[in-house]
Amino acid sequence: MSIEREKILSQLEKLKEKATTLLDERDKLVQESEELRTARREAEEKTWNLQEKLEQTEEELNSVRSELERTEQALESKKAELEEKTEKISTLESEKENEISAIIEERDELRAEMDQITDRLQRVSELYRETTAEKEKLEEKVDVSDLLSIYITLIETVFGGKPHARVLYTLHNTGASITRKHIVDSTGIVPALATKAIHDLRNENLVEYDEETQEVTLVKDIFGN
Repeated sequence: MSIEREKILSQLEKLKEKATTLLDERDKLVQESEELRTARREAEEKTWNLQEKLEQTEEELNSVRSELERTEQALESKKAELEEKTEKISTLESEKENEISAIIEERDELRAEMDQITDRLQRVSELYRETTAEKEKLEEKVDVSDLLSIYITLIETVFGGKPHARVLYTLHNTGASITRKHIVDSTGIVPALATKAIHDLRNENLVEYDEETQEVTLVKDIFGN
């Protein structure tokens, strides 16, 4: 009887130990399960945060993409504008080179023409002085207006087609300051040639020219009086 009781007690003790072990394992499983749930929640929260960041990044990427497209369009527009400006500059440079060549050629022609006019003017002035001296020597009673008519005829014959002479002749007949426009209108000289003639005459101290008012004044009497 005693032996049977001990066996039962021994079995009960083993069952108690198993129960304790099972309870410990259950508690461990419960703890692990709780840890897994916590880890899952954290993973889900991280996933949500990553999803939000991904969506935000996608929006920013779309914005940057749109800005990039606008920038590329603006760049293409500026590139086309630059090419157009470059082409215009090349055209203008070519035109300017042609214009400069034409101006240089015209300047050389006018300079040669001015030299011829100066030489002829000196010869006519000398002729006028010789005629005057001859008049005084012979004590001829020749009207001054007759000599003036002869001189004017010489001027018109020798220099009639030259802008410099026509400018001087107009100034002498007017007897006062006149504008460049008036000279152009009254002589029919091309404005550019009239301006060139006025500047040349000013350089020779024959006339004064006001750049602001464009008034021309005769400084030296062309008849040498």
